[in-house]
Amino acid sequence: MKKMKKLNLLLGTLIATAALSHAVDSYSEVVGYQKLVSSQGFTTVSMPLVKPAIVTGTVSSKSGSSITLSASIPAGTDATKPYYLEVTSGTLAGERADVTVTAGSAVVVIAASSYNTSALSTLASGDSVLVRAHVTLADLDASCSPGLVGDDVNGDRVLFFVNGAFVPYMKASDGSWNEDGGLDDMSNLPMRPGIGMLIHRRAATATTLTQTGVVRANKFARPVAKGFSFFAPAYPVDLSPDAMGAKPTFGWSNGDRILPFVNGAFVNNILDTSDTTGGSYGTWYEDGGLDPLNATTLVNSQKSAMVYNNNSGAGSVETSPVAQ
Repeated sequence: MKKMKKLNLLLGTLIATAALSHAVDSYSEVVGYQKLVSSQGFTTVSMPLVKPAIVTGTVSSKSGSSITLSASIPAGTDATKPYYLEVTSGTLAGERADVTVTAGSAVVVIAASSYNTSALSTLASGDSVLVRAHVTLADLDASCSPGLVGDDVNGDRVLFFVNGAFVPYMKASDGSWNEDGGLDDMSNLPMRPGIGMLIHRRAATATTLTQTGVVRANKFARPVAKGFSFFAPAYPVDLSPDAMGAKPTFGWSNGDRILPFVNGAFVNNILDTSDTTGGSYGTWYEDGGLDPLNATTLVNSQKSAMVYNNNSGAGSVETSPVAQ
């Protein structure tokens, strides 16, 4: 097994088995935690540790957006929670889609979700998949100590980047979470895998976010979206531009940017494909800097960064550092 960088502690190992048509494979899930201190002001956050799969199996059949699995959804599963499916084998390995779950062995793809990396139209019988519950805003809240402050006017906030703008959600005095100006409880809002966020800590006392969970062992598809997006690690590892796959091979182009949040501001790092000092594909420089940053960590495992891409593309498929 490969060693993890920035995985703070191995808490334990969960043993599971996956029954396939021709064999039974055993595997271990690596479980750990990582900590992040959020002081007064803004802090970028990533949530790379995931919840254990509620079901793991193969595709028995697919009809439209409905996928029948070889294994059943466990009795008592809360269907009101948000879930997503990850493809773990076949030509679509690494792709993800939001799904609804019901009693039985079928899940339904939420085709309208803009966070799906694939429509899964070519998902084939026999492909391996798993279904996980999303980490939610309530989970993030419960991971903070001292807790995030609930106040109807000055509560702590979490900000997501949606359609080119930051959308804030504030913790109310009753402990619920509301979009600024909204009344609906958004505690079940998903923390999407691979997408970052900001905590706005208004209290003077810092809070420590301790995320616990599973290190995903499967691949992770990372499409490139045109314009600004909020990038977060899919695994608890620190990332340089090289490790991010931030190169033309994966859809990045001259002038694309990575912007980590440092000392209260986003710092601009730019790809120059005409300069091969840092690598054959080009060189990453801090804006105004002279040192190549291709192999320098720009995104820590606990944090996230804005990225800007001039063009959209298929991107890369990342491999887990604990792949079996």
